Amino acid sequence: MASIALPLNRPKICILSTTPLIVHFFLRRHIQELAKFTEIILVINPENDSYTPTLDLPVRIIPVKIQRRIKVIDDCLTVGQLYSLFRREKPDLVWAIAPKAGLLGMLSAWLAGIRHRVFIFQGEVWATRVGLGRQLLKTADKLTAICATQLLAVSQSEVSFLEKEGVVPPGKATVLGSGSISGVNLARFRSDLYLRRMYRSAYNIPENAVICLFLGRLTFDKGIADLAAAFAEASKTNADLWLVFAGPEEDKAVEVIRSICREAADRLVICGFTDKPEAFLAMADFLCLPSYREGFGMVILEAGAVGIPAIGSRIYGIVDAISEDKTGLLFTVGDVTELSRQMCRLVQEPELREALGSAAKQRVAADFMEEDVVKRYVDFFTDVLATK
Repeated sequence: MASIALPLNRPKICILSTTPLIVHFFLRRHIQELAKFTEIILVINPENDSYTPTLDLPVRIIPVKIQRRIKVIDDCLTVGQLYSLFRREKPDLVWAIAPKAGLLGMLSAWLAGIRHRVFIFQGEVWATRVGLGRQLLKTADKLTAICATQLLAVSQSEVSFLEKEGVVPPGKATVLGSGSISGVNLARFRSDLYLRRMYRSAYNIPENAVICLFLGRLTFDKGIADLAAAFAEASKTNADLWLVFAGPEEDKAVEVIRSICREAADRLVICGFTDKPEAFLAMADFLCLPSYREGFGMVILEAGAVGIPAIGSRIYGIVDAISEDKTGLLFTVGDVTELSRQMCRLVQEPELREALGSAAKQRVAADFMEEDVVKRYVDFFTDVLATK
């Protein structure tokens, strides 16, 4: 990852992320715009998600081994490393993304006396946990919120959840516009008959198949086992239904998916990480995100831009991304029977798919265009930097 020389005497922003994958998928346009008038230092752990394509951004990259999981000794060493970095670089603003980067980054920046410390909530790991683990992770988020001077969240329902749980005081967390972190590039995510046919052919999927797509990390918090079980049930009465998983595997998920779907294995496709999400969306007929925790669900907006509806679990974050019965369908999280029923509806009612997809496309164009969303973030940081 090459560093790029930048002019001096400009405001300096330090962006922290646990993984370069977050930067690649969500922050490229923000960085490109902010770099027009600021110097940007990007602090990431390049060993996490090492399959991420080269970032090639106008930033100076400093690798720091921020771990995803709690490792007390390593985490304390990272706080010291970040503290030294901030004292040396003296950034005007530190912006952290992802829970661990938020905790270590906000604490280190507070200790180093950095004036502006911004953290963005994007879904809480502890939302699906119970017992001591939940309390520990929740306390970490509370500490992050205390150390930050400004808090952002990607959806209004997430703010309500955080306030109800006592993680942030009322009024401290802000949602910019209608939410999301990056919006959708409509030139990239669009209906494409060529890609639809090419990718179906590449995976030996018939043109008349009705494809349900899961696009994202293959981890159980995303509800992938529920989706596999719902597909196994729905496939018994819907011979045209196919299920495609596209995304990097975690938690040995592929083995579980194949086991659950063994009776419909001939209509199951599992792909790894893809840098072409727009192609998979172009070949699909509807998206499913049965997640147990989600800050917003950007993939739902990307599906809408392509003109296909989504089925999502009725949880905070997703209820902002899907307008129920208008741009997509919701179901009770964890209810496999209800999810299977909603899948059957979209297979058997092509007019419903088309109506929901059309409305989703209109909503994305009205509220979530990438240039509009990114401008809100750039304006936010411009205002923060102007505050002495």
